[in-house]
Order: sequence, then structure tokens, then C-alpha cells
Amino acid sequence: MVDMNAVIANNISMFLEKQNKKQVELAEYLEVSRQTVNKMLSGIRSISAGELRKMADFFDTSMEELTTIPQNYEETDVFRVFMGKAGTEEAQQTIRDIDKLIELILFHEKVRKNGVSMGKEWTEF
Repeated sequence: MVDMNAVIANNISMFLEKQNKKQVELAEYLEVSRQTVNKMLSGIRSISAGELRKMADFFDTSMEELTTIPQNYEETDVFRVFMGKAGTEEAQQTIRDIDKLIELILFHEKVRKNGVSMGKEWTEF
């Protein structure tokens, strides 16, 4: 299964590099923060169809070009790679269980970090 968010993010990064443009320029064009563009390109935040349309305009290309899967595309999501190698349903279920555990660990780490930062004294007004 292809991770389309990763494909689109890679294509956008390629266009930025080819056209010698910066993320900040794209952010200004989209009227979002530089951090939002960074999240889009790192896969943390999905890109809406409207944003994709504006990006196509920004790069003077088509939405199809931004969503094209390269012929040399290799799956890099470890979960999907292992699922493709698992030969039995039991092995696939074990991989799904491990993936859920990893998600829980990462979620609780974020909660802990948020709790620590909220516990600090806030001095800005």
C-alpha cells in the first residue's frame, strides 16, 4: 500500500528544489506558517485538496503531477514492509499488535512531554 501523504510530500520537496524555492515562500503563498508547511512535508499534517490545488498553482504544474507515484517508489513504512513479509495471519496480527503498542508508547511520550511543559512556570504576558 502506498503512503500518498509521503508521495505528495516528496513530490513537493522535489519541486521546491527544482525551482529553487523555499518552504517559507510556499507558506506565504498558502497563507500558512512555515511550521505548517514543514509538518506537511514531514507527513505530520495531511494536505487538503484546496492546499494541493494552490501548491500546483505555486509550482505552475498540475495536481496530477504532485500526486504521481514515482516508478522507482519503494515503501519505507516499516509496518507495511513487515506486513508484506508476514506469511501467516498470526504473524500479521502480531505485527498489528506491535504497531498499536508503538503508537501507545509514542502517544504517552507526547502526553508526558506536554505535562512537563505545562508544569513549568509561564512568565510571558
